[in-house]
Amino acid sequence: MTTSATPRGGSPVVYWGVDDIDRVRQRLLEVGCEHHRGPLTIGPGRRIAQLRDPFGTIVGIEGP
Repeated sequence: MTTSATPRGGSPVVYWGVDDIDRVRQRLLEVGCEHHRGPLTIGPGRRIAQLRDPFGTIVGIEGP
């Protein structure tokens, strides 16, 4: 798990490591999260995405 500051300098975003970012992102959208940003490729074999949970918290996922 890693953290990163949000683009506006707000609260840090916690990133959860996942095995399949596309599958996990889709599942989170299905259960009520909303798209925030990404998926973005940030390095070889490393992608991130951010979603907003139903309570307004930004959640990050990281993986291939």
